[in-house]
Amino acid sequence: MKTSYVSETDACLLSERQAVLETSPQLDTATVRGRRRPSVAVLLSSREKFSAYYGGALARWTYEVYSRLAREIDVTVFGFPTASKDVYPLAHQSSGVWRVCAFASRIPVARRFEEQLWLWALMRRLRECDLVHIHNRPQWVARLRRMGYVGAILLHLQNDHLGHWTSPMLDSLASRVDQVVVCSSFLRDCFAVKSSALAAKTEVVFNGVNRELFFPREAIRERKTIFFVGRLDAEKGVLQLIQAYARVLQAHPDANLVIGGATGFGTHQETPYVRQVRELASAVVPNHKEKIQFTGYIHHDRDLPSWFQRATIFCSPSLFQEPFGLVNAEAMACATPVVGAKRGGIPEVLGSTGLLVDPEDIENFAASLSTLLAQPGRRSQLGRSAHQRCQQMFDWKVIADQFAALSTEIAAKRQFS
Repeated sequence: MKTSYVSETDACLLSERQAVLETSPQLDTATVRGRRRPSVAVLLSSREKFSAYYGGALARWTYEVYSRLAREIDVTVFGFPTASKDVYPLAHQSSGVWRVCAFASRIPVARRFEEQLWLWALMRRLRECDLVHIHNRPQWVARLRRMGYVGAILLHLQNDHLGHWTSPMLDSLASRVDQVVVCSSFLRDCFAVKSSALAAKTEVVFNGVNRELFFPREAIRERKTIFFVGRLDAEKGVLQLIQAYARVLQAHPDANLVIGGATGFGTHQETPYVRQVRELASAVVPNHKEKIQFTGYIHHDRDLPSWFQRATIFCSPSLFQEPFGLVNAEAMACATPVVGAKRGGIPEVLGSTGLLVDPEDIENFAASLSTLLAQPGRRSQLGRSAHQRCQQMFDWKVIADQFAALSTEIAAKRQFS
């Protein structure tokens, strides 16, 4: 069996984060007493809702970090209109121009003006802010500068939006942006070799887990349940997981598979890929269809923790270079052992606390799952190690403290430049 482990890099990663905290003045209550709090505008994608149910990882990161820094930073989140019953409890604004933007997005010749129109509509409010925090839209940096924004700009990347940029384009971005934050070293390496100027302004800040929601509950742990949650599209590797599960049944006929998720945040469409997944599932267990359960979309805060807590194994078989894979960290917080793809930032998240596989090598993928199902002692050891790693590296308080130090560093550079 070709299952591999990641070499231990925890000490290096933790020391990098500690260095940021030690060399930067802290944004605590005493620091801001006697002067106004710095004002920050967070720009989600113009189509992302600021909601635990309808929003994604960007909305969640924004809420979890900035809600912990509310005494130090005056933050307003700008994004797609979100119903008051769904919106995170943090200041959120939109613009009536979103309807025009939505209309423009459906017209090919007008589509290229959609983002510019969105930023133009927000510009008066953005000028009043000390820092603009842009999520996943590197092209917005130059647009904001051209529109006259002179404050600090932080670009935060959760996906590879810069890997295809040329060196001159990256150097130009470096001249306009104050700081780049990425969710993994893998993501930084996608562009850093092409621009030393941008690499010098880039810091890794991991995604985090709310450990008040995600925690171990061994009393409800099931004996042989493999769990997946994510978008139901080809790059997430659901077909490969079902193929591997078919082989697992040969050694563990009592094993069950739970597939959670939908094609979008809070929405679902029966796409050709979804139909293909369902057809394969029916073929694998034609007489016991209950053995493969499709949950549909799972409410992140209310329902997802219990699925991780019940699972025997969590599986993350991404076929693409997943930059981080938050679900892996959430499984780790629940002490659920992870079998993850040896791709992108997933090895960085798991460290030596999970199994890494090539999800397209179905035989070895299945062998890894089967072996772990047969070894409860090993599962417990991996689960404990994963839980400890999550506590040290992915707790939202740890992430918020690091980001607060980084924000202070940006302000200090601005002050003395």
